[in-house]
Amino acid sequence: GPGAPAGGGGGVGAFDARLRKPERGLPPHEPEASCERPCRCEVCREVPEPSSEAESRGSACAASTPTLVGIYPRGLNFLALAELARAEATVVEHLDAFCAVLFRPPLPAPDAVAQVLELSTFEQIFEAVGGAVPLPPEPSLADIGAAAESQIREHARLWRGQLRPFRKWRLSVHRDHLVQRYKSPVVVPVLGDGLAAVGAISLAEGCQAGPEVDLTGFEVEVVAYLSDGIDKLLAANDTKARASLGGGPELLLMGVRSASLPCRPVALEVQKGALRSRADDTVALCVAQRAADLLVAPGLGGGSSAAGARCVVLDPMCGVGTYLLALRWVLAQRGLDGQRGAELIGVDLDSEALSHMRTNLGPEGGSHPFTIIHGSSVALPLRSDSVDLIVADPPWGQRHSSHTYVKQHFPRWAREWARVLRPGGAAVVVTICKKVFEDRVLPPLQKAGLLELEEAVVFDNKGWTVCRMYVVRKPASASAAQRSA
Repeated sequence: GPGAPAGGGGGVGAFDARLRKPERGLPPHEPEASCERPCRCEVCREVPEPSSEAESRGSACAASTPTLVGIYPRGLNFLALAELARAEATVVEHLDAFCAVLFRPPLPAPDAVAQVLELSTFEQIFEAVGGAVPLPPEPSLADIGAAAESQIREHARLWRGQLRPFRKWRLSVHRDHLVQRYKSPVVVPVLGDGLAAVGAISLAEGCQAGPEVDLTGFEVEVVAYLSDGIDKLLAANDTKARASLGGGPELLLMGVRSASLPCRPVALEVQKGALRSRADDTVALCVAQRAADLLVAPGLGGGSSAAGARCVVLDPMCGVGTYLLALRWVLAQRGLDGQRGAELIGVDLDSEALSHMRTNLGPEGGSHPFTIIHGSSVALPLRSDSVDLIVADPPWGQRHSSHTYVKQHFPRWAREWARVLRPGGAAVVVTICKKVFEDRVLPPLQKAGLLELEEAVVFDNKGWTVCRMYVVRKPASASAAQRSA
C-alpha cells in the first residue's frame, strides 16, 4: 500500500486565546448585545454593544438541512458524485478544481428515525459555516487571516450558535497545495483570531463566552480546508505543463463537525498490527465502489457462472484484507446482498497478515462468505476460469520489496490473474508502476488475447499523484488454448 510522501496534509493546533497580548495585533471585538453574551468576564465586558440591528451580523440559527462539504481524492470525482446520487443527496455546488462538493443530505421520511449517512468516497466531511472564501493567488498568512476574519464576522451569530453549545473545541487545517508555502499549524492562530473576535470561543482563562480549546477531549472541531486548485495529477504526469500551472485564485472552506453531524466518512477500523501496510480506507472504498459497478454490470464473467450463483471476487495479495472489507461494506450499503451476492476470497503468503485479516472479518461474515487462503501470488491455489472479479493492489517497490522485485514479478502476477479469471471477467488494479504495467505487463497478455485494457484512471492516492486505477478484462472469446498457452 501507499506510504506518506512529503507535502500536503493537515494538522491541528492550540489557539492561544489570551487576547490581551498586544504584540499579536488581534482584531477588535465584533459588537454583540450584552443580553446575548453568555459571559460577563473582564474581557467580555469590553465587547461593544451593536449600534443597530444591522450591526449584529448574521443569523444565529443553522439551516434545518445543513450544507455539508465533502473532500474527495483528486481524480475520483465521478465516484463521489455517483455515491451522492445513490444517497439522494442534493449537490449545491461542485468545486471540481478544488476536489470539493457542497451538498445537502436527504431529509428523513416523516416519523422516521434520523440516521447518520455514511459516505465512502470522501476523505473529509464537515458542515459548512458561511460559504466558500476566495483567496488571492499564492496567499500569505495575512491574506488567509483577513479573508477568514471577514467571513467569520459576516456570519458572526452563526459561528457563535455553532460553537457556544460546546465546552471543548479544537481547530484542524487540511491543505491541498502543489507548493507547500506554510505548514498547517501556523494557520491555526490566524483562523482562531477571527473566532475569538466574534466571541465564538473562550477568550481568556475563566471566560465562558464559548468552548475552551482541548486538542484531545474536544466536543466540536472547527475544520478549515485550503486548496490552490492546481491539478496535481497533471503536474505529476506532465513535467512540461507544471511550469504553466498555478497563478489562479485559491480557496478556503470553513465549517464544523461534531457527534451530531448527519453525515460522516466510513471508517473500516482495519487492524494492521506491526505490518507496514498503509492502504487507505477512502481509497480502498473508492476502488470497492468501482468494483461494485463492474459486479452489477451485465456480462461479468461472460455468463460462465451458473444461473443465480454468487460472483467470485479475489484479492490475490489481500494482506490484512482492507480492499475486501471495503467491498463487503460497499455491497451491503448498496443493497447488493439480496441480488447475486459475492463470494470474497483473499490469498496471501504472509501468515501474520492473514491472522489480522481473520480478526478484521469479525465473527459475522455477512451475506458475502469469506475464504482466506495461505498461498502464493505467482501460483494462485485456484482453478483456471474460476473468478469473476479481481481487486489487486500489488507492491509498488516502496514499503514492500524493491522496484526490481516488482519489475520482475509483476508479469507473473498478472498472468495468474488472467488464468483464474473467467472469460468476460475483470480486474481492478491499483499501482504507481505505470511503465511496468503498461510496457511490460499488459502487451504480452494483450497479444495473447488474455487481457484487454478498458480503463485507466489517474488519481491522488494520499499524495501519490502518479497512482492509477486500471480496469482490465479477459475477453469473453478467450479460448482454452489461449488460456493454457
